[in-house]
Parts: sequence; structure tokens; C-alpha cells
Amino acid sequence: MGKFLVVKDPLSNVDIIYLLTGDVISRPFHAVELYRENYTNTIVVPQHELNPAEELGIYPNPTEAAVKVLIQKGVNKSDIIVIDFDNGVTSTTDEAIALRRYINKTKIKNVIIVTSAFHSFRAKYIFKKVLKVTSANIIMSPAPHRKFDETNWWKFEEGLIYCTNEYLKFIHYLLF
Repeated sequence: MGKFLVVKDPLSNVDIIYLLTGDVISRPFHAVELYRENYTNTIVVPQHELNPAEELGIYPNPTEAAVKVLIQKGVNKSDIIVIDFDNGVTSTTDEAIALRRYINKTKIKNVIIVTSAFHSFRAKYIFKKVLKVTSANIIMSPAPHRKFDETNWWKFEEGLIYCTNEYLKFIHYLLF
């Protein structure tokens, strides 16, 4: 069940790395690795919706936290682009729409999408659907979880939750 959820495409040089928000524990660190391996010199991050605690500065916004990780791990600030999206992205579909708008403005052709490993199948499904009106080529590069992977996820409570949630969310996307 875990192996089905993980999509890892062969990597090649691209115009941008598109870093999905929501998981600052693994995703930005993986994006830094790809940046250091010179797949591109630009990382694009969509602006995530601000919740009330984030507006007060009590809790960091996922976009802000991801950008801080990128910078602290050595990514040049000038190589990071944060793209706006109405009131901020709240879903993978929003992130795909934000990327489509960015592609239409910039005419980029090749993108590495960085997301969590178990999220990569659903993300690729959504991005292919939303980006079909563009000529962009997307490459999925899943960030590994620090405790488990597709071969041992059931041994960890967090792995059970991740796996179950992804299957439920994928069913939701198929139905709606």
C-alpha cells in the first residue's frame, strides 16, 4: 500500500523546483538537496493561507517556515520566489493552480515538484489534471520521511496516519 503512494520520477535539470507547503520537517530540506545538486538555481514556494495565530506572529506560516529553512541551509535568498495566491493556498489543488498561473506568466517548461513521499502520487494526479492546459513537464521528487518509508510505514503510528490519510484524500479527489 505504501509503495503505490510514492512516485519518484527520474531527475533532470529544470527551470524551477516547486516546493509544496505543509511539511517543513522534510520538504524544504529535500529541496535544498536538489538545489545543491544543481538541478536548478530557483526554488518557488506558494504563499500559504495565514491562520489567526500566524497573523499574530505566534506561530510561523508554512511558507515562511519553509523559506527560513531554505535560507538557513544555504539557498541564496535571491534564488527563492514566493508566489501569491488570492488568500493563500489551502490545498494541493490550490498549489497546482498557483503553479499554473506562474507557468502562464513565465513560460517555464520543466519543474521538479517537491512534496512528501506519501503525498507524491496524489500530488502528481492533481498537478497533471490542473496543468494539462500547459506544456509544462513535471517531475516528482518525493521528500523522504525521517522515521519511516513505503517499506515500513505500518510499524509507526505516524506512518499509519499518513498512509490512511492519503488514501482517503485520494478517494475524496476522485469523487469531487
